[in-house]
Amino acid sequence: MADDEIVHAGTRRVVGREVLRRMSRLVADWQTEEREKHELARRLAIGLAILSAVLLTAFFIRNL
Repeated sequence: MADDEIVHAGTRRVVGREVLRRMSRLVADWQTEEREKHELARRLAIGLAILSAVLLTAFFIRNL
């Protein structure tokens, strides 16, 4: 009986560690995806700002 308890405790420990590793990888992957989305949004915002500036400049130059 005691051997079974030792085996079960060891199994739970091994399985628990593997679950934590997998969860850690999932969180790291999620964080990477969020950083990539943030970088894309930043680049799009900069691009839109530059495009707006160019269009406004062209509009004002044309109306002079």
